[in-house]
Amino acid sequence: MNIDVFFEVESKFKKRIDKAGPTFTFLDFLKENNLLNSFENKKDTSEFQPKIEYSNAKCVFDLADATFLNSLVFENMKLFIDMLTKRGTVQMIINNPTKLLFSVLKSSSNVNLKINHTKSFPQLNTKKIDTLNTSLDKNIVGQLSAKKTIQRKLVTQLIRKESKPLVLMFYGDPGIGKTEIAKQIALTLYGKDKIVREQMSMSAGNSSLEYFKATTHSENSFSKKLLNRQSNVILLDEFALAPTYIQSSFLQLFDEGYFVDQNFEVDLRDSIIICTSNFTSKQELTRSLGPALISRFDALIRFNNFSNAEKEIIAKKMLASSLNQTKIKSKYLQNIDAGEIEKEIMNHVKYYSNFRQIRAYIEDIIADYLVRNQLL
Repeated sequence: MNIDVFFEVESKFKKRIDKAGPTFTFLDFLKENNLLNSFENKKDTSEFQPKIEYSNAKCVFDLADATFLNSLVFENMKLFIDMLTKRGTVQMIINNPTKLLFSVLKSSSNVNLKINHTKSFPQLNTKKIDTLNTSLDKNIVGQLSAKKTIQRKLVTQLIRKESKPLVLMFYGDPGIGKTEIAKQIALTLYGKDKIVREQMSMSAGNSSLEYFKATTHSENSFSKKLLNRQSNVILLDEFALAPTYIQSSFLQLFDEGYFVDQNFEVDLRDSIIICTSNFTSKQELTRSLGPALISRFDALIRFNNFSNAEKEIIAKKMLASSLNQTKIKSKYLQNIDAGEIEKEIMNHVKYYSNFRQIRAYIEDIIADYLVRNQLL
């Protein structure tokens, strides 16, 4: 049997299968022939013959199928291949097999195995970098030094011969644009701001260890999240606050571009990995992470607090957004004097330090205005 194995994100694999002609899933094959229960109960299936004809379609095995199967199924994959071959199936198409399944396939003598490592996302180029620079200048207030460093590191990533991810650390006080820039990078370079995001300060205990190390293939895991990602930007919030045993899971990823757990090996060599920290100095970061991890970052990028002029620009943008007809009911909006509210905000916005505080302050000013003028 011909078996094509693809290592690519789920969305790209689904598009591939949509063009593949008649297909059936491996999981449906097991269910329709009562094989799933047989293997879960460890019954003898050596004399089993499939009931349903599969000669006119290709058998598809994807990551979703693997979730519902135990390791015993993978160990006996040679038997299933023989069953399908006898019934006329000539091709299987498999996406992101577990390490165990891949090992069984490679050792099978009755298959013609073709391994495909495909590019799941557009490659970085000078045009994309130029577009990102324009986008950051337009949508991100301040952080001129950070923007410049990001541009320089993207160019470095573009020209270097070795294939590895770009690993950046954004550090500085909370609420001053670290996450916003990460989302803008994903939106501009990959067309979607749906970054892979993990709050690392909450990663502690056995559940987190299982999530990042993945003890069984059927569990939710970070590796599965990466395999199903919709952009090639990975954001690890408050990375320095993660326990050391979790941080160590990322050493190979930062160094070589592969995230490896007990079940999967995910290729992230062309990705952009952004870690954030609310530490305000490189010395604090180094003490927390240690030299082994610090040395694996391509850049430590400091985010500075906003100037008063930048706070005013942010406040004006937020006020305009807050008074948009999609954000506030028309019966209130039509009675609001935007100029009066803006004047009050401009007089006091300098006392607030970050996006979250400014946004909350603007919401309070609008609410006070409505109450004061008896417009509720």
